[in-house]
Amino acid sequence: MAAFIVFVVVLWAGTMGATLLLARFRLASGEASVWDHVIVRGAALLTVSIAMWTLASLAGRVMAITSPAALVPYLWLIAAVPLAAPPLRNNGNTLISSEHWVYLSMLLTGLGGFALAAVIMARVIAGGVELQ
Repeated sequence: MAAFIVFVVVLWAGTMGATLLLARFRLASGEASVWDHVIVRGAALLTVSIAMWTLASLAGRVMAITSPAALVPYLWLIAAVPLAAPPLRNNGNTLISSEHWVYLSMLLTGLGGFALAAVIMARVIAGGVELQ
């Protein structure tokens, strides 16, 4: 189980880090092409999907409680919605760029993981399960 958790953490950190670097280098210039936006948002969607899939598989391994993996599709949707949002502009000024939408999606993915871990811990504690 410990090796699986380490694998999940490395996979999650690697994909999120690569996505953040990709967003930084492809979208930060302000002169990004449509293909840059498609590539970065596609990579971010893949990252969100990988992260939520690994969270669901990790949540499914906790046999002592009823599976909280039913929350994962909702967490995935919350983290994926910013990737569909266009840049927000007001009078020619960019308020929220595509790069910031990708950052928000990665932040929501991390918060979703934390929320799922908190739900699992609360259920374990409330169920009186002893961890060995």
